[in-house]
Amino acid sequence: MRAAILHGPGDLRVEDVAEPVGEVIVEVRAATTCGTDTKMLAHGHPTLGGYPAPFGHETAGVRRDTDERVLVGDSVPCGVCAPCRAQRTNLCRDMTWVFGGFAERLAAPEAALHPIPDGLPFAAAAMAEPLAACLHAVGRGTREHEVVVLGGGTIGLMLARLLVLDGRDVVVVDRHAERRAQAQRLGAGAAAEPPVAALVFEAVGRPDAWRTALQTTAAGGTVVMVGGCPAGDVPLPTARVHYDEVDVRGAFHHTPGEVDEALALLSNGAVEHSAFAGAVVGLGGLADALRNPPSGAEARKLVVDPRR
Repeated sequence: MRAAILHGPGDLRVEDVAEPVGEVIVEVRAATTCGTDTKMLAHGHPTLGGYPAPFGHETAGVRRDTDERVLVGDSVPCGVCAPCRAQRTNLCRDMTWVFGGFAERLAAPEAALHPIPDGLPFAAAAMAEPLAACLHAVGRGTREHEVVVLGGGTIGLMLARLLVLDGRDVVVVDRHAERRAQAQRLGAGAAAEPPVAALVFEAVGRPDAWRTALQTTAAGGTVVMVGGCPAGDVPLPTARVHYDEVDVRGAFHHTPGEVDEALALLSNGAVEHSAFAGAVVGLGGLADALRNPPSGAEARKLVVDPRR
């Protein structure tokens, strides 16, 4: 079968590989891309393990054994470590990561599979993975009514939509007019420069954005860092934490229950998948599409159809 295999930073090849072996074999119908894929392609990632590595983690398809339509969750928590026992399974210390969505088929643990609601397209179901991470991030925030989201990429826009659905007054900050317009279509406000707010979500993933987020948060407020920065230390304005008592919270990954909640939101139309769907590419066009995203354009997720 054909699969996109990552052989090292910048080295993504479409190859004929052996059939996958594992608990459940899933025929991939759609896999969507995200910023983490771009980072993995450019720099690798610790969760990938060694090279060569299967690639892609937002995956929907059909079980070969039952013909059931399923979302392949990208992780299975161990259930026994301290975070798992504390019901914080997103922080599992012995997580099983499931990669390989950019392929015709992949093997997945039974526990990674989530039924896709009737009528929900495969590409829409694949977006439940990042939407679940956004649900988790919203839960890491507070109940403040006025909220700022820094970054109008797909994660920032998904965050904004969830907050709008929750009745919040949301402003998405992005320098691209196209992304500000997207935010407005989702029911949020938009700005090129960040206003001060008591609750701020950082959804860029750069050290300068982390600093801006902390500086933008009102005294006594909360900032949730959703975007993952490169490994290393980030200098932050310490006075904001000490003298202004700004709470800094991280937000990482999601729980299996949040994945099911995300599927329900996509299925009932509360979150319109078409607002985030971009071009459809085959495996052969994936590497170029990840390396050369449109500059300043709307934030949309590539949809990979491995049958093309």
